[in-house]
Amino acid sequence: MVDPQRDTISASRWRPASSKIIMSNTMGKYIYCVIRKPDSFDLDFCGVGGGKMHLVTSGKLAVVVSDSPVMDYPITRENTMTHQRAIEEVMRAHSSVLPVSFGTVAESRAVVEKKLLESKEGELLEALQSVEGKVELNLKALWLDLPAIFQKIVAENPELAHLKKECTGRTLSMDETIEIGKLVENGLEARREKMKREIFSLLEGIVVDRKDTPLFGGFGGQMIFNVALFVPENKQGIFDKIVRNLDEKYKDENVYFKYIGPTPPFNFVNVPITLT
Repeated sequence: MVDPQRDTISASRWRPASSKIIMSNTMGKYIYCVIRKPDSFDLDFCGVGGGKMHLVTSGKLAVVVSDSPVMDYPITRENTMTHQRAIEEVMRAHSSVLPVSFGTVAESRAVVEKKLLESKEGELLEALQSVEGKVELNLKALWLDLPAIFQKIVAENPELAHLKKECTGRTLSMDETIEIGKLVENGLEARREKMKREIFSLLEGIVVDRKDTPLFGGFGGQMIFNVALFVPENKQGIFDKIVRNLDEKYKDENVYFKYIGPTPPFNFVNVPITLT
């Protein structure tokens, strides 16, 4: 079952190499993302700490910020969702963005101008060029009925089927339990890798880059994959069609597909910054 979720942003992964957080009531600049300097910017959205979003600019670049206390912001749902929504709003209005991780606060406008925009101008412009016209999409796949998959693995593996027959009606020894467990796990991994190869081959020529990401929520062996995909915007329609056909292709596997996006390129931007 494909579960598409649009305009949902996961936690930002572009973290500063060093960002000094000072515990005080001093008002600073809470940073959301970097964009090319626009002709105009008027987003009616209040960011983390309650300040209205605005720009700090220099040359061809702009940093989206809000006036916020310089402090170590707690990682609450309200704070993280506000941070994410802010970047989402900027992406909708101004396309390519370089997202900055939650809780990054500069002590002043001057620090943003000098330590980020001026000192990193070349790298930031290059990074913006690399993400131009592309979006990040996340695709997860889970087996909904893992015991049924175990049964398929046993039925398809002569060695496992033989062991199961031999052990019927008696208590398994420790060695037998370990051996069967290894064979089942190997079978599950082989099945997982086969499905990944098949699906990613369908997306060849559409996906520019991909990165495996952790699956949160304790799904354990149910996970087939959880991958971030970097896709040109003009190929997203083709991507959508392929993903929506996966239900039919893998109906016998009882797989749950969850598709999230588009989002800013959290997993495909790597520009270290320092604000100290």
